[in-house]
Amino acid sequence: MNATKNRSAIPKGGNDCIMTPDTLAFAIVQHFNPRGTCLEPCAGDGAFVRAMRCMPKIRNVCEYEINRGSDFLENESGKVYDIHDWLITNPPWSKFLAFLKQSMLFADDIVFLSYANAWFVKSRINAMREAGFNFREFAYVANPKKPWPQMGLQLAAVHISRTPGNCKFTLIDWKP
Repeated sequence: MNATKNRSAIPKGGNDCIMTPDTLAFAIVQHFNPRGTCLEPCAGDGAFVRAMRCMPKIRNVCEYEINRGSDFLENESGKVYDIHDWLITNPPWSKFLAFLKQSMLFADDIVFLSYANAWFVKSRINAMREAGFNFREFAYVANPKKPWPQMGLQLAAVHISRTPGNCKFTLIDWKP
């Protein structure tokens, strides 16, 4: 029997609000070196927001957080925030496709922290193709310690972009 067959990436109780450790958020933001305006649609406790606000080339950081009354999936592009240069987040994995589609309306460069294999689903690849997005980088990272789901799957910060180009595979060296 497969050891991961009965495990879920979503914690028991269905709450897939898993907070990104500050050190991992900072490592990811520094790795991708975003510039211009940035958006964090799942701010949680603010790890990516804090990391982006420390970057000198970022002019503005906007955030959504459903637990504070702003639901990213309920807003249409342009109604709350203008289009952003970058969007960096750890999206709810149970709503990956919905967040992917919405994110592609809001930014030209997107980084999702997720399991690397989460991207290789036909509906997600088709959504990217239809929106004119391309894979640019899979930056592998070590899994944080619990309460992060311990699945044995490879975690990655995956960069997609409207800008075409080669996709590279790298490693972000950080210590959980």
